[in-house]
Amino acid sequence: MIPTIERDKQVVQGVTEFYDWLAPEYDRMTSFEKRFVHEKPFFRLLVERHGIKTAIDAGSGTGFHSLLLAQLGVEVTAVDVSPEMLHVVETHARELNLHVALLESSFHELPLALHSAFDAVFCLGNSLAHLLSKESLRESLLSFATVLHPGGILFLQNLNYDRILATRERMQSVKESEGVTYVRFYDYESELIRFNILKLTKQSGAIVPELNSVTLRPTLEGELLSLLSEVGFVSPRAFGGIAMEEFNPASSKDLVVLAVKGVTAQ
Repeated sequence: MIPTIERDKQVVQGVTEFYDWLAPEYDRMTSFEKRFVHEKPFFRLLVERHGIKTAIDAGSGTGFHSLLLAQLGVEVTAVDVSPEMLHVVETHARELNLHVALLESSFHELPLALHSAFDAVFCLGNSLAHLLSKESLRESLLSFATVLHPGGILFLQNLNYDRILATRERMQSVKESEGVTYVRFYDYESELIRFNILKLTKQSGAIVPELNSVTLRPTLEGELLSLLSEVGFVSPRAFGGIAMEEFNPASSKDLVVLAVKGVTAQ
């Protein structure tokens, strides 16, 4: 049997390869520039309400939320396992004349890599789903607690897997950008999900397909809230999106959780 630490390293390696491949495509897939107008008011409210001056963007991808927070005056560290994603973050920050610190790290390794405490940890864009066991999820949440000041906040955004598993939806989205079509869909594999991205490129009158996949573990609301309480977060609350509307397990697109590190947590 492979020890847990070795199994986690293999998972991180697979995730790294997937997102290194995806990095040049990611902004086109996610409407990078349009999201600033939509999301900035909600994050401004969080920053002001909780007095956030320093933050970690864990699983930063190409840095959308890192850049948004930097625009709001927050000192941000973008963390990702993909060096190619972090390279895109660096490029965006330079183009926008913003400072964002970069750290290539898994969630588990954050307490070893960071030597100061932060006001907030943001883990957005379904990043937690790449943790393929309950214990790995618990250890990552504990890492987030460890790098926060007492009273600091954790803001999580996952897809609503309560709904997804109930309906077993296969197709997630189809998006066309600059002559390329991206088809995102699921295959269900026992307790895990295979997340696929099919890239269809028009070349010389033909369609050239390219498929890449990564394994996800669906985290349900009840498990996530329970684990947060176990590792020292106080009264974690679930919402249906970043606008912090009421969470409905049957219909909400996302599961967003806001939790505060207890003042006695280590």
